[in-house]
Amino acid sequence: MATDKLGSILAFVRVAELGSFAKAARALGISSSAVSKSVARLEDRLELRLFQRTTRSLGLTEEGRLFFQTCERLLAELDDAERSIRERATVPAGVLRVELPTALGRLKIVPALVTLTGKYPALRIDASFDDRLTDLIDTGLDAVVRIGEPRDSRLMVRRVGSVCYIVCAAPSFIEKHGKPESPDDLERFTCIRRVPHGKASYATWKFASPHDGSLFEREVAGTLGFDSNDVIVDAGIAGDGLVQLHTYMAEPYLKSGQLVQVLSEYAAPGPPISVLFPSNRHLSPKVRVFIDFVIDVLRS
Repeated sequence: MATDKLGSILAFVRVAELGSFAKAARALGISSSAVSKSVARLEDRLELRLFQRTTRSLGLTEEGRLFFQTCERLLAELDDAERSIRERATVPAGVLRVELPTALGRLKIVPALVTLTGKYPALRIDASFDDRLTDLIDTGLDAVVRIGEPRDSRLMVRRVGSVCYIVCAAPSFIEKHGKPESPDDLERFTCIRRVPHGKASYATWKFASPHDGSLFEREVAGTLGFDSNDVIVDAGIAGDGLVQLHTYMAEPYLKSGQLVQVLSEYAAPGPPISVLFPSNRHLSPKVRVFIDFVIDVLRS
């Protein structure tokens, strides 16, 4: 019924604008008979005559002119609403709610976010930080960036990069203790160990063979263990021991000279970095440009 009403109003407005049922039919891509019947149904519904018809002319009645002015304005507003929503479907706008891994977000993504909002002035970004996977469906998040293999089958996954495990130390530590030449040498060095959340054991260090790329792990020893990556970085910079870090964690300190990479030929590939977002048929522009942005940031 609503569709029939709108069709009748549109037919009426086109006839009033063009002054002819035949011209209105050509503009609407339907037959003159269909236009005539549509206008007749509208007049029956309103119980008013909208047109004065003669064999030679077609004009609006007084009621028809008033109705035309109202309908013309409403159709223009409908066109504006349709144009606005189409533009919103192509131009990133509104609030983008994302969640980022703590260290990766702080060190790599957040410093570059202003370039994204600068490119799309109608876009606003609200970011939270967590290293555990939050339920996007329940919290209303648009997207999350995660390190590791995603396990929620309800979510769409876009791989945007990967991490690498490297071993580093402060120059002061190397000056005092030397540096290992192979992972087998680590038993002679003090290492800062990571304590995974909720586990009693320490995380092993991961390596790749420089000969064939095969992956292997080593247990390391040391007097200090932390469950915070930021604290592990701080301990490494302080010269308390060797540390194994993801590349993005070490990058700013390698550039500043506060850390030096060792065992570089044994650096091991780590887990993937992904953007996760709720499954839907049409990916919103704000999520699409965010995914492209994260890819560019990690590539750089």
